[in-house]
Amino acid sequence: MIDAVFVVLVTASFLASVANAAFSAGGALIVLAITSTVLPIQAIVPIHSTLLIGSTATRVLFFWEHIDWKIAGPFLVGSLFGAFIGARVYVELPEAFVATAISLLMLVALWLPRVTWRPRVRHPWAIVGFIHTLVSTMFAYGALLHSVILHTNLKRRQVVGTMAGGLTGMGVFKIAGYVMVGFNYTPYLVTIAAAIAVSFLGTAVGKQLGDRLSEDKFRLIYRVLITITALRLLYVGLIQGIL
Repeated sequence: MIDAVFVVLVTASFLASVANAAFSAGGALIVLAITSTVLPIQAIVPIHSTLLIGSTATRVLFFWEHIDWKIAGPFLVGSLFGAFIGARVYVELPEAFVATAISLLMLVALWLPRVTWRPRVRHPWAIVGFIHTLVSTMFAYGALLHSVILHTNLKRRQVVGTMAGGLTGMGVFKIAGYVMVGFNYTPYLVTIAAAIAVSFLGTAVGKQLGDRLSEDKFRLIYRVLITITALRLLYVGLIQGIL
């Protein structure tokens, strides 16, 4: 049966793929915003990973030759540990705390001025992988990789490909971690399969639109819509915490 939840989640995956392919960013927050309107709070984070993995895996296929494995490799090593620790912590967190934390993380990611600091560690990517994945596993959105990789000398296609390589592996580790701590994906398998399928179309559309759309207008609309959703989720978290 195709219901409203199915349509909303598959649409979220498609829009995330379009945004990521066109602008190299935005998809994770789009999925987080949309899923938070139709899923129970404890299901938002585990399902978020499955809806994005089609988008990132598709970009791996499209941009394979541009992946810098000197970055993606160490990132994945750190990501492995971050995912399994984060999954164990996540299942112990109260729903009100999860909702509030996710909403605040969304608002900070959207409106905090760009950070110019860069790590002075000689090989930071395993550390970045661990921290990014740990936060992402607990609250769906890590953001650290996106900020740090912009301070490298990678070209745009290398950034897209390298991030896709790291985030695809991270998604696999996160899903495995949630399964190990008892999350049941069975009711969502058809939706996940459809979401992965449409992500191929979304990536193709995004590649075509990337040079045609105004990035400034996209970012303005994107910020407004995500902010509204984040404030709604913050309200839900605070109300649950009070009650």
